[in-house]
Amino acid sequence: VPFGEIERFVERELGKPINEVFLEFDRNPLAAASIAQVHAGKLKTGEKVAIKIQRPGIEKILQTDVSILRGLAVLLERYIPETAPFNPSGLVEEFFHNTLYELDFRVEANNIRKIRANLKGHAKIVIPEVFSEFSTNRILVLEQFEGIRFSDRETLVTKGIKPMEIIETGCDAFFHMVMHDGLFHGDLHAGNLFVLPDGRIGIIDFGIVGRLSQRVQDSIISMF
Repeated sequence: VPFGEIERFVERELGKPINEVFLEFDRNPLAAASIAQVHAGKLKTGEKVAIKIQRPGIEKILQTDVSILRGLAVLLERYIPETAPFNPSGLVEEFFHNTLYELDFRVEANNIRKIRANLKGHAKIVIPEVFSEFSTNRILVLEQFEGIRFSDRETLVTKGIKPMEIIETGCDAFFHMVMHDGLFHGDLHAGNLFVLPDGRIGIIDFGIVGRLSQRVQDSIISMF
């Protein structure tokens, strides 16, 4: 999204000019995806932050897309009976329900705070701090991680970082989330994981999380 549109959107959300909140605000996004894009910045108090901004108008686009999917699901069920066991309409509704959660950044902020508290005993794992006073349901201001993404394996190896140690640390944290907390990061691809300069693992993007009941946790532990 062009910076002029982003600037107007942020100022409407925060109710004040950008330069009253941020000492720096990079015009070029660090990353851009279907629902939001992220800009680097610095608060007046000096903290470096990642500013996640929802794409203006994305909710209307999503509503249209889901309406189309619902129509296709009904046609599948009506004319291709073999699809019934897969419950196409149910899949669409589940997708829509989960995506609505992603559109409310207050939900993501709460996920971050909860998982950050749950993992406080894991010294090698870092979850970003949320700056609530500058966040809304459509803007999320977080501590910015400066490190090497897991996707950049060549740089990791060049820096003398042992991939197996990183994997073991990450797995420990993930299994703790699944088996102990029942609340886990649901989108752990390499772009959401960093190795920080001090060797700790930084995890970002908590728009998608999984929640497990005690019964399901017990079943998973039994399988293991």
